[in-house]
Amino acid sequence: MNKPTYERPEMVELGSFESMTQAATTGSMLDAAFPAGTPASDLTFS
Repeated sequence: MNKPTYERPEMVELGSFESMTQAATTGSMLDAAFPAGTPASDLTFS
């Protein structure tokens, strides 16, 4: 039985942290727990 050959992972620079996270916002739509497209304004806490 042959042991698989290890392949070293490769790190690829995609840009600066600041440029990669520029568009991070809360947004106006909810996610996984609600149907797609549910506006955040429809969320109520009871």
